[in-house]
Amino acid sequence: MATVTERKPGVWLARAFLPPSADGPGRQVAKTFRGPKKAVRAAVAVWEADLRGRPSASIGATVTDLLTMWQEARAAEWQPTTVRDQRSRSARITDDLGTVRLLDLDPLRVDAWIRQLRRRGVGAGAIRGRVSTLKAACGWGVSRRLLRSNPVADAAPRLGSGRRSTRPEPEQVVALLRAAAAESARAGLALRLAAVAGAREAELVALAWDDLDGDVLRIGRQRHGLGGGVVVREWTKTGGGRTVTLDAGTVAAIAALRSDADELVGAPTTWMLAEPGAANPPSPRWLYDVFMRAAKAAGIPAGRAEGFVLHDLRHWAASTALRDGHDPVTVAARLGHSPDTLLRVYAQEIEQGQVGVAASLAARLDG
Repeated sequence: MATVTERKPGVWLARAFLPPSADGPGRQVAKTFRGPKKAVRAAVAVWEADLRGRPSASIGATVTDLLTMWQEARAAEWQPTTVRDQRSRSARITDDLGTVRLLDLDPLRVDAWIRQLRRRGVGAGAIRGRVSTLKAACGWGVSRRLLRSNPVADAAPRLGSGRRSTRPEPEQVVALLRAAAAESARAGLALRLAAVAGAREAELVALAWDDLDGDVLRIGRQRHGLGGGVVVREWTKTGGGRTVTLDAGTVAAIAALRSDADELVGAPTTWMLAEPGAANPPSPRWLYDVFMRAAKAAGIPAGRAEGFVLHDLRHWAASTALRDGHDPVTVAARLGHSPDTLLRVYAQEIEQGQVGVAASLAARLDG
């Protein structure tokens, strides 16, 4: 049973003894509470029950320990750029919260941390990234019994999604693809695949000719740059590969480009969007530059601050499919999303489609 001592009016020190276990020796744990005696007694009871429900080894663990263990456990599953980003964000979190014990990491502490970041002038996107990293690490900690609940999820900070509500119109996408094709067949095919397959940039540049079988395209790898070199991973951001069915026009464009590439180098090539004969797939930066040049030529505002970005072609593919009445499960599989993620990210398009569903049902009921 925890002992509670009043240190000064309204401030109480609680001490609890945790007996030895297979996870470690016995130890005494202390925590300060504030408030009236009755409320503090109730809070201490919850705190003590929480302590006794955890492995003893986790009692002294800090946020730094959690982030380190989480990265070590997940690094093998992540893409190189994800590893780099998570390490960077974790280092920033450690600067602020590294010495905080997991026992003391609660929603109030998370809220105070976010307020501190805002006062320091940290941008909204950077705050979202750090909060997302800490939330993911805490979720992993819950699964490993280092935490009883996720304090970041419980805090539910209002950060905004960072998503823009605008999407390219069909006329803009057509003009964009036409401008890219005027630059070169390779550039035109690259943006057409982005719009038709809805693939991510790193997935598109890693496509090989042999990934196409008839009209079925397999998307199963990503190309990244790491330390000045090229890394090709045989899995996508979400893990496994997926297949998408292409239209006849896109299949014909791929066949024409492959014929031209083979004729130039005198032998079969490997990478679909690379310069003919290149040993490595092109960089996602090349694809981004193609997009920006095509947008400029078509008179379409581009760039995150002023208009559309390359990734918006992926969003356009999903939004168009949903608005045209295709079921979310099929659209999710095509994009490599889970249905839950698709429903969350594209809730606006699905909600707008409710009007069409109501009209279809009424038409059948009313003859």
